[in-house]
Amino acid sequence: MDPVAVLRSRFGFPAFRPGQEELIRAVLAGRDALGVLPTGGGKSVCYQVPAMILDGITVVVSPLVSLMEDQVGRARAVGLRSECLTAVQSREERRSVLRALRGRRLDLLFVSPERLSVASFRRSVEEVRLSLIAVDEAHCISEWGHDFRPAYRSIGGFRSDRSLPVPVLALTASATPPVRRDVCESLRLQRPAIIVHSFDRPNLWWSIERVPRSGHRLESLVRWVFHARGAGIVYAPTRNAVEGVRHRLSRSGISAESYHAGLPGPVRSAVQRRFMDSATRVVVATNAFGMGIDKPDVRFVTHLCLPTTLEAYYQEAGRAGRDGSPSRCVAYHGPSDRRLGVRFVDRTHPPEIRLRWLHWRLCRLAGRARTLDCNDPRIPHAVGPGVEPWRRGDASGAFAALERIGAIRGCGTVTVDGVSVHERVRVLDRPKWLQSNVLRRSALARLAAVQRLAASRGCRRNGLLHYFGEVAEAGCGRCDCCGWDSGPGWLCPDG
Repeated sequence: MDPVAVLRSRFGFPAFRPGQEELIRAVLAGRDALGVLPTGGGKSVCYQVPAMILDGITVVVSPLVSLMEDQVGRARAVGLRSECLTAVQSREERRSVLRALRGRRLDLLFVSPERLSVASFRRSVEEVRLSLIAVDEAHCISEWGHDFRPAYRSIGGFRSDRSLPVPVLALTASATPPVRRDVCESLRLQRPAIIVHSFDRPNLWWSIERVPRSGHRLESLVRWVFHARGAGIVYAPTRNAVEGVRHRLSRSGISAESYHAGLPGPVRSAVQRRFMDSATRVVVATNAFGMGIDKPDVRFVTHLCLPTTLEAYYQEAGRAGRDGSPSRCVAYHGPSDRRLGVRFVDRTHPPEIRLRWLHWRLCRLAGRARTLDCNDPRIPHAVGPGVEPWRRGDASGAFAALERIGAIRGCGTVTVDGVSVHERVRVLDRPKWLQSNVLRRSALARLAAVQRLAASRGCRRNGLLHYFGEVAEAGCGRCDCCGWDSGPGWLCPDG
């Protein structure tokens, strides 16, 4: 079956976007592939079309429950029998999905990376024919790109340890050359087809505005959003900052809602639904809002502060203008931003001396048994409250840093508030202290790249393209350094 014919008959598109056909033909030929396509570049088509053609089930590894649910809905809309397996489902719901898998009543199954190590899932996979393993948001694999969850590093072993004769397709929108190499090595890709589409988004206009004080920053942002046209996303670094910005926007008569991990799941889902349906014009959010947000007519993305990596900035800003119409990406930068960035790095990658101290305290608590119950009241008294977020999957705290370097690991699972969490923590004997320093230096280097872009007087677009390994022409004419003013006059840059 010809993939172009499938695209036209099932999706209604006359032709593939750049990079899609090469990736699809590679996996149809049984070849591993890595695709780096821009945000809005149609990465889901790259595994949906093979799922329609190949004989067997396509397993898609995806990082977030909300993203999986959205992906299932899109796949079903084009006629694919799709389900997801998540920790928030009831036991009976998971059993029902596994029965459908074993009964070969699925074309696509979306799972988290942690699911690949669950015994019941592995047994079910052995009873069916897999045709493709796709890894969405593949930059999460790389500790050089975005630290996400350690389970992402074990995806490569899922295929090789079981000698599964299926291709692996890795997809991402942001990966520098070192990240691409790390992804290929971690997934154990064999002679992969590597398709890297241009990172340039010609319809996006870029601006980084320097502000002397935090008060000026918020005033400038509110004034800018007030004059902006259409729907937009405002990113803020913390939950408190999100609520503060939303409050100021609402006082200025702007329809805005908050989105962050501190809100209940149903509330977040309702906010996302209203934004997608255009009932809400502006969402103020932490970086928890983004993956799976495929609203084509977002006219602006504004950052109260720049993120700690250019990968994150490019992905978040790239949610503007997916329909190809002119859209604006405006960020604010001030003297205090580097200190805030370093605090975020300290939280995700604490200094080695702190990790050694935490490990020593845990060893003392665990004794010769080397194992602690996660509910042991001595843990927070000895090392702080970090165990609870870690056992629930938070990858940004000190416990997650200890797990990344092999100092601890989770043991057993229990269900708490409908979510599977670690029951015990095992304290290990030989942490990789050198790796902790490497990861911290890498994170600080990525933060320095953000600071350089903010301080630069050169073209913003070319600075971003250069970071991702792409040669750019001098002067784009569509950024604040090339003559675009991000003030109220931005409303009609194209006439």
